[in-house]
Amino acid sequence: MTENISQPTANGSGSGHAAGEKYFVRLNLHDRIQHHITWTTFVILAFTGFMVEFPEEVLVVFGPFREAVFYIRGIVHRIAAVVMVLNIFYQLWYISCTKDGRQCVRDLFPKIQDARDMLQNMLYYLRFTDQKPLFDRFNYKEKMEYWTGWIGNIIITVTGFALWMEHLFPKFLLDCSILIHTMEAILASCAIMVWHFYEVHLKPGKFPMSRIFLNGLISEHELEEEHPLEYRRLKNS
Repeated sequence: MTENISQPTANGSGSGHAAGEKYFVRLNLHDRIQHHITWTTFVILAFTGFMVEFPEEVLVVFGPFREAVFYIRGIVHRIAAVVMVLNIFYQLWYISCTKDGRQCVRDLFPKIQDARDMLQNMLYYLRFTDQKPLFDRFNYKEKMEYWTGWIGNIIITVTGFALWMEHLFPKFLLDCSILIHTMEAILASCAIMVWHFYEVHLKPGKFPMSRIFLNGLISEHELEEEHPLEYRRLKNS
């Protein structure tokens, strides 16, 4: 998921925000489209993929329609996979051929400061210091999630293609692909449910849900609190 921060909008009147409060663009239209495609295909792929891991006691609920259900499951899983891959190419075009996309990648590139911020944050969480790290446009957690997402997409796509075209590959490679594909799916699902959901929606100040992914706007208060270096740069400009 890529992001863009620009000049503040007018107040949030008419959009469900507090009147008079300033909002900044955090996600532009491309970002929001990519994010919506990503999360919808992820949910579909996870559900239809993990269906093959259901125990026999659960599968009996399908009764005589079991074969038909799993046939449709396979079709839906493959359609969602194709959409996911197309979205990957969409993101590649965006970060390669647009000004906002190229700037986003530059801002997401890991730096030595990220390691310092991580250490400072751990010390802050453990109460060894009362000084929180000052994050820029993207903090180290967002960068880790972004790049591990790319790695996971590549792994899941390559192994999924091997399983789809199983007649082209030897059994050993297929067995390895099944194992890697399943483990990556479990890892990604756990990361989304435990890490991403808490950081974006469930932690204090954002519960029950952040609306940034819907309207692309971040409040001045939240920007100053979570990305103070970016906020100062915008204020100074």
